Amino acid sequence: MGSFFHGVFQTFFLIGYVVLFVVTILILRPFRYHKRRQKSTIMLKISYLLYLLSFLAFTYLLLFGKKDINKSEEPYDTLFNIHFLFFLTSTIVPNVGIMIRRRIKKKRIEYNVLASIIILLYFFYLSWLCVSHTWALM
Repeated sequence: MGSFFHGVFQTFFLIGYVVLFVVTILILRPFRYHKRRQKSTIMLKISYLLYLLSFLAFTYLLLFGKKDINKSEEPYDTLFNIHFLFFLTSTIVPNVGIMIRRRIKKKRIEYNVLASIIILLYFFYLSWLCVSHTWALM
């Protein structure tokens, strides 16, 4: 009976993640471009969607993935290690960066490029965590 509820819970999370991703696409409208800042705006929006995809995959693995850890690898013994701090900042920094983009009036292209680079760094890091199975140590 416990595995049934676990499966239902996992299904609801998966449906919620898909709905969240679709709503984000509808709100961002990633292929609607600005007349003066076409490339930088599209780059910012696409990098954010890639980040969100890797973030949702990482949190799904963290919640429901099998945590098979070799005996040679040990979980981190402290809560505040570098991976946890980077994960914590990955929940805040890209979201704030995409939300304040319209408040930036001057040097918007530079902001879009810088924010895209930062968001892509988080995307690559979270993707590496998913692929390397390092998420199981958290």
